[in-house]
Amino acid sequence: MINFSRLKDIREDYGINQEKMSDILGVKRSTYSLWELGINIIPLNNLCDFADNFNLSVDYVLSLTNDRSNRNFKKGLDLKILGNNLKSIRIKNNLSQENIASLLGVTQACIVRYEKGLICISVSNLYKFCKEFNVTMNEVCGKSK
Repeated sequence: MINFSRLKDIREDYGINQEKMSDILGVKRSTYSLWELGINIIPLNNLCDFADNFNLSVDYVLSLTNDRSNRNFKKGLDLKILGNNLKSIRIKNNLSQENIASLLGVTQACIVRYEKGLICISVSNLYKFCKEFNVTMNEVCGKSK
């Protein structure tokens, strides 16, 4: 289960209200509020923007690590890099696209689109993928330098 409680904790640590945070991320306050509450899952591009805004890793924001140190993570999200990393991990583990599709509960065509960088994998599926292969979300997203 993904833990989104740090979204609120981090925002409050920096003295930013939901309205300001939603402006920073370019979404409505109500949309942001639902992410903080864990009712809706924050899209990966917004999650990366949130982490970038505070110079934190995506893994820290999602409570996958307690290491808050700034390691000069790359800013932004490049779907081509993300796709190449997903593919590399799949191949390294001698798995087919069908195997990954089954693991994530999506179609093989969806995996093709992820790997080509045509569409963005959901945070919940990326979380599942990272847990399965014991890799960090920052690594897979190409945010680690």
